[in-house]
Amino acid sequence: MRPIGEIADEQQAKLFGDYLFVRGIENEVDEDGGEWTIWVHDDDQLEAASAELEAFLENPRDRKYRKARTRADGMRERLAEDDEHARRRQVDVRTEIFGRRFAATPHLTYGLMGLCVVMFILLETEMGEGLRQALSITAILREGHMIKWNPELPEVLKGEVWRLFSPAFLHFGFLHILFNMMWLHRLGGEFESRLGTGWFALFLLVAAVVSNVAQFWINLPPVFEYGPQFGGMSGVVYALAGHAWMRGRRDPRSGIELDESTFMFLMIWFFLCFLPFMPIANTAHAAGLLVGLAWGWVASMRTR
Repeated sequence: MRPIGEIADEQQAKLFGDYLFVRGIENEVDEDGGEWTIWVHDDDQLEAASAELEAFLENPRDRKYRKARTRADGMRERLAEDDEHARRRQVDVRTEIFGRRFAATPHLTYGLMGLCVVMFILLETEMGEGLRQALSITAILREGHMIKWNPELPEVLKGEVWRLFSPAFLHFGFLHILFNMMWLHRLGGEFESRLGTGWFALFLLVAAVVSNVAQFWINLPPVFEYGPQFGGMSGVVYALAGHAWMRGRRDPRSGIELDESTFMFLMIWFFLCFLPFMPIANTAHAAGLLVGLAWGWVASMRTR
């Protein structure tokens, strides 16, 4: 950094400094002995900066200098925002968990994971059938290889409202629960830590209810089968993924994001689940994803 000259008036010195900044010449303006010295950071720009100083001293009232001040203020604001965003994205290895830095311990996320694991274990015991009947969206009646159910959700109408979201706690295989718990930890933990347990609980409730009700009622065979025999946290997981992807694209300063490669992996799996030999709750996945995308869109609009 080297000086290129002095300007007696402070306001004019700062005005010229703003003009250089807009021109892409990094500089500093310091007071020294009653005069203001212009310092240029890059030696390769000394000649250009000196020429600009001569032109400024000849006509400091030129309108281009006044215009530069307004532009410089805007540029500095954008740079400050970019710096803040970059700072928030830096990973502190001392608090890194599975590759993500959490602002606070996601207690609700851990609680949900523990509850799902307990339910998974109990389903394999003598209590399993009764537990499944109690937590499914509606009770089923088995007649040989056939099952029957009431599409009007009589249990919910009688006050068993937990059935609208409790199917999310049911998992029917090791890979099923492993996949869902891995993504719930990754995505739910970030959501809860960034936005708070209250918002996460509300999001979880909405995503679970919408995806479960859609899975129960929407009948579009063969890829969107309906009925009460479903369960799992995957509708919520896809809601979290959709929200993180949309929020990261439209509101990167929120700190909630999902990189393109991870989102692409989840979408590939989403479409693979349409294969006829995979008994997957595709409607719940689709409904959850739409909830997350819509929620992320609305949330990003509110911050603009």
